[in-house]
Amino acid sequence: MTHFKEQHLVFRTLMELIYVVSVAFTVLALVFIPCAILSLGMLLVLGIDDRFVEPVVTYIAFPEAVVISGYLLVRYRRQITEIIESITPWW
Repeated sequence: MTHFKEQHLVFRTLMELIYVVSVAFTVLALVFIPCAILSLGMLLVLGIDDRFVEPVVTYIAFPEAVVISGYLLVRYRRQITEIIESITPWW
């Protein structure tokens, strides 16, 4: 394998890693925002004090979003990949 092919392989691997991480963080953000809003809305409806906002977001909304995002990425990996490929001009 020539030096150019090795560099190309490393570059392609790095680009694929960036792609996977960006998709994972996008799904996490899209799931976390509704989870946080729902959790904070429940605090508001229940009339709970403001000092519980940070623990609820940290210990309930964020882990919930991570679990849901992981499930969505595993379950719908092919559909997510097809959507990203359809809107990405260079893929």
